[in-house]
Amino acid sequence: MEDIPAEDIPTTLALASNVLAPAYLVLQSKGYRVSRKQADGLELWIAEGNGLRFVADSTIELLGVMAVYEARGDSWRASDEEIEAFMRRFPL
Repeated sequence: MEDIPAEDIPTTLALASNVLAPAYLVLQSKGYRVSRKQADGLELWIAEGNGLRFVADSTIELLGVMAVYEARGDSWRASDEEIEAFMRRFPL
């Protein structure tokens, strides 16, 4: 494999434990109250604020769910056509 000069490598972030705290900090900076609920071996993270409530398994997933709402608003759900296009592009 050829060595790639460092200046040619784009900044890369990946889902790992080192992004959980920054995701929490972003949620806080956007004005959300973030809490964690644990019961029966399950853990849920909850962000509440601005009349909204988001729930996910981790802070980074919580930030992603919030980003979907920020980008699409109350029409966050995908239409049948959008789902079909997605499934054609990324078959299961």
